[in-house]
Amino acid sequence: MYSVQPYFIQTLSGCARRFQEEVEQLAVAHALTIEGGLPALELHVHPQVQAKLEYNLWGEAGVIAIRGKLNLREEALSQPQEISMMMKFSLSHDPAMDMEGKKLRVEEILRGEAELFWNIPPVGHIGHVELTLRFQEQLGSGRMGVYVRHVLGILTGKMMAA
Repeated sequence: MYSVQPYFIQTLSGCARRFQEEVEQLAVAHALTIEGGLPALELHVHPQVQAKLEYNLWGEAGVIAIRGKLNLREEALSQPQEISMMMKFSLSHDPAMDMEGKKLRVEEILRGEAELFWNIPPVGHIGHVELTLRFQEQLGSGRMGVYVRHVLGILTGKMMAA
């Protein structure tokens, strides 16, 4: 039987709370609704303590799924925690929009900072695009919010003030 030390739970709770605050700020800044209000939380204790947090945010243009994976190691508890992030944007757009140009602009801005995976239907199909970003997030860095602002601004044409 595997056990989890209390300090792991405290650290996990603190990280989850900070992550929740960042997602809530993101939702307010972009007029998004958090599905269910709280994250889905999955905890694994073997072979190491690992937590997965999942949110779905809904907005006028579509859905943003946010998933964070936190690996807790005893030697890293005193350091700021990094979360392996995945954000999937599933957005509607004007079918007449130059999606290839938008794609190049997003890649230009995020080059080297995040892995990008696109799913763009062929020209003439209904205006829908999917983009998945994978990156490492330092809690409190605000990187997640910056990425959402850039991607939503470019793909929907509605730029938010910085």
